Parts: sequence; structure tokens; C-alpha cells
Amino acid sequence: MQNNKVLEVIAADINDINIINLSNADRIEFCKELKKSGFTPDYEDIEEACKISKLPINVMVRNTDRDFCYTDAEFNQMLEDIKFINKTKANSIVIGILTPDNKIDVERMKIVKESLSENIKITFHKAFDLVEDKIEAVKLLEDIGISTILTSAGNKIDDNLELLKELTNSTEIEILAGGGVNWNNFTNVKDCSNSIHIGTLARVNNSWDDSCDIDFINKAKNLLT
Repeated sequence: MQNNKVLEVIAADINDINIINLSNADRIEFCKELKKSGFTPDYEDIEEACKISKLPINVMVRNTDRDFCYTDAEFNQMLEDIKFINKTKANSIVIGILTPDNKIDVERMKIVKESLSENIKITFHKAFDLVEDKIEAVKLLEDIGISTILTSAGNKIDDNLELLKELTNSTEIEILAGGGVNWNNFTNVKDCSNSIHIGTLARVNNSWDDSCDIDFINKAKNLLT
């Protein structure tokens, strides 16, 4: 279990990047199409975000919300996106690839790992929530060399707090608790993981349609620490 307290905030555009950089957040996940749980941003935006941000930028690599089992064409596009991200100062890519029976696609994840620059890490995103044996999945991701797993430990984070804590205590991988984090459950979630990922909680009216709010982000950081 990692000891640092980390607050990661989702950004949808360069304006969000600028706002989050003025807050006490620790890290940014950058993606577009937030209502579809996040797609890869446009290349020029990735380049700009990595250039201007003082905070680490984790870039989503995802091009469909159909499922997490990708066609050859979709996977090849992901590798092209990674090739571009390799040229930037990104901290990490955010990706998750499953087999048709919702197990970790070890073969493809190894290809992803091998295609990355040495200085860029991997966050395995909430595709992890669909995996049945999550303890075994953590071991597989450890062997591949994944740095972070973004998860609510299942469908609804409030119902999975014990498993979330078990996952956190079972590995040196950073377990990043996210998906359904709100003011009512924030304290319970932070007792299960030192890293928390927020989306609508960081926004005016808790809505993807509105911009990030520095006060909300700082409130979450204060609660975490």
C-alpha cells in the first residue's frame, strides 16, 4: 500500500487543465467525451496539456465505449495514440484491455507496455471493475508492470469498500479509488485507499456540462489529507 495521499482530477479540455493547476490537486487525468467515460483527447490538446501543466498528466487511451475488448483496428489505433503520447511529457497513459470473457488481456497489455517510453507509466482504468477475480487480476497487472489501477472494486463503490481496502493492502500498485466518489462517501473511501480520483465532484453543479471548481478540488484535497 502506497503512503502518499494523492488526489487525481479529471480534465476534459485545456481550460480544465489550467483550473486544476491552480488548485491543490496532485495529478490530472486528461480525456474527452466525459459522458462516455472518456476517450483519447485530440493530439494537439495532449501536446498542449503536457507542455503547460505543472501537475502530472495521465492521458486516456480509449476510442470506443462499446466494451473493453477491442478489434484489431481499434487496438492498432490505440498503439498509434501511444506512439504520439511517447513524444510528450505525459506521466502515464490510462488504458484497460479485457478478453471477451472479461479477464485481463495479458498479451495485449504486454504489447502496450513494450510500446511505451520508459518514463511513461500505465494506469489500468475501470475496465478492472468487470473482472471477476480482482485479487488475481492485480497479480497479473503487477507482473506486466502496471503502476496504478483505477477502480471502484465493482459496480458501486459504496458496496465494495471492504474489497477496495483488501486490494489496496494486497499490492504495491497504487489503487486509485474512483467512480461514484461524492461528499457523502468521501471519508469512507479515503479510509480504503490513499489515492482518490474525482470527476463530477470537482465541477460546478457536479455536472460534466460545467467547468472545474478550485474550491471543490481543494475541499476534497483537505478531506483526503
